[in-house]
Amino acid sequence: MMASGEMTRMLVHTDVTRYLEFKQIAGSFVYRDGRISKVPSTEMEAVRSPLMGLFEKRRAKKFFEWVQGFKEQDLATHQGINLDVTPMSEVYYKFGLEAGTQDFIGHAMALHLDDT
Repeated sequence: MMASGEMTRMLVHTDVTRYLEFKQIAGSFVYRDGRISKVPSTEMEAVRSPLMGLFEKRRAKKFFEWVQGFKEQDLATHQGINLDVTPMSEVYYKFGLEAGTQDFIGHAMALHLDDT
């Protein structure tokens, strides 16, 4: 059995990357409410997405802005949430996110395979 470092050196040495073709994926999709919908990847797609209603989109936007601005060393960005002890269910509650949105974030975005 070959160690991972040896395998990497072998792949680089044999120039295997010239045989590989990397492609960008067109998007991720989720089955919800009896239909398949694209997971939004741009602000415009999020506005048009049927995955959430208008008010839920506003709440989700505030949540995503908080996530994006969160800096572990800067307590001002935590909004009183200690992620070391606060369960995610409480974080969702703080932002008023509906159960369907919580599922969407956990499964479609964080790629959790189940609810455990």
